[in-house]
Amino acid sequence: MSQKPSGIFKKIYQIVNSIPYGQVATYGQVAQLVPISSARVVGFALASLTEADQNTPWHRVINRDGKISSRQPNDVILQRKLLMAEGVEFDNSGRVDLKTFGW
Repeated sequence: MSQKPSGIFKKIYQIVNSIPYGQVATYGQVAQLVPISSARVVGFALASLTEADQNTPWHRVINRDGKISSRQPNDVILQRKLLMAEGVEFDNSGRVDLKTFGW
């Protein structure tokens, strides 16, 4: 049995769905737009996406340092691959230039 997302999670998904192709937003940036006080809630919402939510571009949300947040190694690899396929570039330390690719 699948649960429907809460109102806050729905708002987070709406915002994430509006991040343009080839751009990224930070967890904190999304949190400010909801508005909620915790970027962690954004992370929880994205982590709870199911296969039915495949159209939500979760991969476009990164941390405030311009890096992919650590979780399962395969997820990090997938997120980087998806962003690179959209033309997002990473420097040698694994950072995205938020001035260039930020939403």
